[in-house]
Amino acid sequence: MFIEFFYLLRQKGIPVSPTSFLRLQKALCTGIIRSVDDFYIAARAILVKSERYFDIYDQIFAYTFKGVA
Repeated sequence: MFIEFFYLLRQKGIPVSPTSFLRLQKALCTGIIRSVDDFYIAARAILVKSERYFDIYDQIFAYTFKGVA
């Protein structure tokens, strides 16, 4: 699911680097991300480097994680 999310972000034009994806994985392993809301905020902060991509990120996040509790 996370790899699909990563590739979808890149496909839609958000310049996400493999390094930032690995940084997000490390944040997940620490246990501080405990909910979908926490993941949304952390992933946006780590993966998206420019405000101009926030709307696209929101759409992709909603599509990828629809129904996840």
